[in-house]
Amino acid sequence: EVLSEDLLQIERRLDTVRSMCHHSHKRLMACFQGQHGTDAERRHKKLPLTALAQNMQEASTQLEDSLLGKMLETCGDAEHQLALELSQHEVLIEKEIVDPLYGIAEVEIPNIQKQRKQLAKLVLDWDSVRARWNQAHKSSGTNFQGLPSKIDTLKEEMDEAGNKVEQCKDQLAADMYNFMAKEGEFGKFFVTISGQKSQPLGRLWKST
Repeated sequence: EVLSEDLLQIERRLDTVRSMCHHSHKRLMACFQGQHGTDAERRHKKLPLTALAQNMQEASTQLEDSLLGKMLETCGDAEHQLALELSQHEVLIEKEIVDPLYGIAEVEIPNIQKQRKQLAKLVLDWDSVRARWNQAHKSSGTNFQGLPSKIDTLKEEMDEAGNKVEQCKDQLAADMYNFMAKEGEFGKFFVTISGQKSQPLGRLWKST
């Protein structure tokens, strides 16, 4: 094993973080009432709350100047405004939280894991050429000068393979540590959810 214990712990943690981000992204998507990937205006038009507001406003015109008609007109305007705020809220959550969570789960961590697989392959290549170099030494026996060119060639290959392993390991370690250093930023996503989710929804419940 070419990785330190610290890096092995980070490697195991990456799977947990990826799973957490993946499921959080999925659950947040399920909370949206608007269409994912659309702007606030288009999302607003498709919200169930917008349909409710339109229904109230249409009914108010049919009831003309009656008390119920005026109440429906006022409530319809309020629901329309709440729908607008909800659509803006969902766009904000999508941009600031949902999309970054997707990037972590489906881009950043998979890229690190690909590097880990590449390192494992390079280590196997290194082991293979090292084994051939050792075998060449044994085959030469006491007459070390019998296979000088082959041994030298294998030595060069072994050194080159070892250098590739070290370069890949250094890059992998740097990426792992950089990723884990951003855990505080990842935590802010959920703080943002806790602080933002109740704002439009709270007004919605109060209005109804």
